[in-house]
Amino acid sequence: MTCPSCSADVPTRARFCPSCGHPLLSLTDERRVVTMLFGDLVGYTALSETRDPEQVKNLVDRSFERLAVDITRHGGRVDKIVGDAVVALFGAPVAHEDDAERAVRAALAMQRTLAEMTDDLGAPIRMRIGINTGEVLVGALRAGGDYTAMGDVVNIASRLQTIAQPGQVVVGADTWAATRSVICYESLGGVLARGREEPVEAWLAGEVMTPPGRRPARNRGPLVGRQAEMSMLCNALSAAVTYKRPYLALVSGEAGMGKSRLVKEVLEHARDDHDALVLEGRSVPYGEANVWWPLAEALAMACGIVFGEDGARERCTTAVAAALRAPHDSSEVERTADALLYLMGFEGALSEVDPARARDEAGRAVRAFIEGSAEVRPVVVSIADVQWADRLVLDLIDDIVDRLHRLPIVVLLTARPEVGETWQPRPGRHNLVVLNLDPLQDAAAGEMLSALLEAEPSEDVRDLLIERSGGNPFFIEELAALLSEAAAVGGQLPSLADLRGAATLPATLRGLVAARLDVLPANERSILEDAAVLGRRGPVVALEALAETRGATAVSSTLDSLVARDILAVDNGSVGFGSDLVREVTYGILTKAERARRHASLASWLTTRSASERSDELLEELARHASLAAELTAEVGHVRGVPDDIREQAVAALELAATRADERESHLASVRLYDQQLRLLGTEPGSHRRHSLVGRARAHTALRHHDLARADLEQALVEAREVEDELVVARALTVLGDVEQNEGDLGASMATLEQAVTLWRQLGDRRGEAAALRRQGMTSLFAGDPDAAEDAIGEALVAFQAIGARKGIAWANQNLAWIAFTRGDIALADERLDAAIALFGDIGDWGGLGWARGLQAYVRFAQGGAPEAERIATRVLDEAGERGDPFGVAMMTVLLGSIRLWQGHAEEAVVLAGRAQERFAEIGDVWGQCRAVGPLSRALLVTGRRAEAEAAVFVAQRLVERLPEGSDERIVPSLLAAELAVHCGEGDSALELLGASSDLRSAVGAGGDRELAHVLGTALLQAGRFDDAAAVLGRGLSRHPGRPAMHGVNALALATLGRVDEARDSATAVEGIEWATYLDRVIALIGLACTETRAGETARALEAIERAASIADATDDILTGGIVALARSRVLEAVGADAGADVALADADARLARIGIDAAGWDDLFRVAAGAPAVA
Repeated sequence: MTCPSCSADVPTRARFCPSCGHPLLSLTDERRVVTMLFGDLVGYTALSETRDPEQVKNLVDRSFERLAVDITRHGGRVDKIVGDAVVALFGAPVAHEDDAERAVRAALAMQRTLAEMTDDLGAPIRMRIGINTGEVLVGALRAGGDYTAMGDVVNIASRLQTIAQPGQVVVGADTWAATRSVICYESLGGVLARGREEPVEAWLAGEVMTPPGRRPARNRGPLVGRQAEMSMLCNALSAAVTYKRPYLALVSGEAGMGKSRLVKEVLEHARDDHDALVLEGRSVPYGEANVWWPLAEALAMACGIVFGEDGARERCTTAVAAALRAPHDSSEVERTADALLYLMGFEGALSEVDPARARDEAGRAVRAFIEGSAEVRPVVVSIADVQWADRLVLDLIDDIVDRLHRLPIVVLLTARPEVGETWQPRPGRHNLVVLNLDPLQDAAAGEMLSALLEAEPSEDVRDLLIERSGGNPFFIEELAALLSEAAAVGGQLPSLADLRGAATLPATLRGLVAARLDVLPANERSILEDAAVLGRRGPVVALEALAETRGATAVSSTLDSLVARDILAVDNGSVGFGSDLVREVTYGILTKAERARRHASLASWLTTRSASERSDELLEELARHASLAAELTAEVGHVRGVPDDIREQAVAALELAATRADERESHLASVRLYDQQLRLLGTEPGSHRRHSLVGRARAHTALRHHDLARADLEQALVEAREVEDELVVARALTVLGDVEQNEGDLGASMATLEQAVTLWRQLGDRRGEAAALRRQGMTSLFAGDPDAAEDAIGEALVAFQAIGARKGIAWANQNLAWIAFTRGDIALADERLDAAIALFGDIGDWGGLGWARGLQAYVRFAQGGAPEAERIATRVLDEAGERGDPFGVAMMTVLLGSIRLWQGHAEEAVVLAGRAQERFAEIGDVWGQCRAVGPLSRALLVTGRRAEAEAAVFVAQRLVERLPEGSDERIVPSLLAAELAVHCGEGDSALELLGASSDLRSAVGAGGDRELAHVLGTALLQAGRFDDAAAVLGRGLSRHPGRPAMHGVNALALATLGRVDEARDSATAVEGIEWATYLDRVIALIGLACTETRAGETARALEAIERAASIADATDDILTGGIVALARSRVLEAVGADAGADVALADADARLARIGIDAAGWDDLFRVAAGAPAVA
């Protein structure tokens, strides 16, 4: 037996090599990436014809002895010699970082050896060599006990050998890719190999370009060479503290670039120099069921909570009371603490509430805790590895820095570059720093090596290590660790010759990690494998339980050894890998059968464990491990130690976990769980599969992934109808109705939901019937039929009341309030919302409360209460974002855009309304896009972008064609187009637009609504039809006496008719309306100025027009400023101030010319209203 490291002879069953101290591992079955070498002697037959058999054997033996030396000298293992062929392994049982390179170098050396032996042999014996790299199964055959490799990689290597000519080395694609930087190759293209149907890509190896081992390497260590990056982040922290403006800092870099080390230093600086509260969390790629885990971990640290220990509530309450500066027993402290505990996974008061609503409350609590803490001291929230974070976490991070914008808060994130493919930090009122880490410079890498190694390496060893590290800190640390372990065995650091001769220095990450794993004692290696099966991070108790199932002892001390080696880390009762790459390599070495056994063991342990504080997480962990065990078993066949019914166990666990995820509206988790379940179920029809398809479709619908939802529903319906599974059909139709409603196909939605209602009734399921009826009612509402909507939702309300479904009752009240609001019955809407809000609050459904308050914000705005509407909408917007509700976010953004517009902040309105329209477009909501185009087009127009405003209206006109006849939204684009024309002073064009729309003609004929009366009356005035205008506006005011917009225009109409007293009363009425917009006040003051001019009250007229100008100039409404200047010129002209009138007219012309509008209709109107005779 020979040592795989130094090739020295070692005693049988020796645990360590007596020459170099290398551990001799047990040759168990493993999956490894290896490089296979196949060599076949050419010329052997001719030699046999002329030589004695004994002589031939001696010559061949001598040849293979020399060739074996070449193989072992390069770190390979002779697998077998059969006749005139040799098979060698590189990478098993001990891996090196450059096994592919070693194999090619060995092959070239073998060819040179045979060439040198030609004279001794007396015959031209040469060799054909084929080499291939890939994953194989290695281990000892039960029948013979020989260690060997199996897999297609082996077969391809054998076939490549047949392609080679005598004296050639031919390699496969993976070998070429791994060695092309050090070996010259000639491509042979795709060649047909014996026994292969498809061509095999092959390359002919040539000369070696560099000495052995020139490869980058990797790890972590002391912070060196990062002074500039450290300064940048510390300056950002100082700025956040000084100016009380949040910073979001994203540190991006490839694995091992030192992101975590850099952040650690910044956090220490935050604590030491700024007395900051530091909240640290880490995202994980899997193994954590709680999607909020990064924040939960950070908050648990802030509250002093240790998972698995008692006292969590007391500690959380104390921390919250301190943050909020409120008594422990106050309702806000209790509410916030309950929510934070729920987010951390503890059972508590919120467990009795709909999980989705409780989750929304938890998101609110995170922001409240951080806000309260930041009012006292700076807060730094550090989340590592956000490339694995759930989108909900990333959105909440965005909201923290965006919404808490006057506080010293820094959110410090680390991520791999691929995070940019799925998430970019959202711009806002906070400051943003994105820092990309580059490899260390040579000087810094050398300084890092000196800090890591106890003895100073020689200059040539240092240079080699730096060259191989490529400046990657993780590579450097791993290299230093290997050198230190070698020094511990040999008594001193290896020399450069030792390193190159023994070839112990790794050059690729996988090879480096595998090489380090291979030197671990067997007990440590086994525990490390258990940890890899557990996941990136997991409870120590789970690791101990898994180890005990294998009969392991002294688990705690073994774990301590791995922690001491910096391979694992134990913190707060959890064990995790310092690098997930180490975990991946460790897990990958295990055979699929062994993985299945250990996953099944973990699933069994989780099944028997009491699901106490974090039951949902335990349930998802059980589902994950059971499903992995089942999938692996399906791949390899029966596995000893895995229950025969593991597939059934996994399906049941996944179904339960998915149901729980549905209940808490964790739709992304639902999709993942249903995906796993459906993979296990396969394509064979069955009840589980049908229900899973509908469940996944429901989650996709909530996420607005309509194509995916339809695909699942189509399969479910086909299968269900074939076996007459009416329950699944009813569920699928209900979800399909939602999909069609979201897509704007309201007719199809109505028909589908009608089928669903009928089926639910046949099944006698009142809850299903009521749910479908409520959805049907909302479809009717969007289709412009509020009467049908009220009938359906009223019937749903009766059903909910009959079965005591309080949440359903609350939602029905909210929907009925929506109907009243669309009818313009604001008082009734307010009354019904009060009922819904009271019930939502009583049952503690904060999510439902948010929806009701969102509608309440619209009601308040319609009532003229813009400040209160803004407060409510801002709060609801935050909550909708936290629960991942794109529709709710868009609706509140539309409202905030409208509020900003009428407050005179048109540029902000453009941004908000544009953002809302984009969100609606992303989810395919036509109705919502029409809602957004109103404030968007108005804001674009008044800021001077008429073409863009008209383009937005044109898009809306195309969109509404998809809405059913009679829908209120169908008149929106035509009305908006007329409104834009009126605002530009083009009354004739507005009248033409109003008359061209059959829907608008119908509305005008019926008296119209308040908006239509206002637009029509203004258009008639600009067209010179003063009597008609006064009649329309008078009727409008009789129906809507509190409408300030109509009062101002009505004043102008009455002034044109000489009805001065009535005009004055109408204009001054706006003064008493608190919620009048800036534009309402401007038009009313213009009307008053014109009226006073007619009355001969020059001073009052001038005062009114100057007040109008002052209000307009305080906004960013360019158009209205020009219109006021035009009105000023006509008032001054009417009172005989010709010089002032000329100046005002020039000002008006200049303002309006800049935006391409002449406002002729306004000019004619102001002339007549101020007393000039009407133009014939």
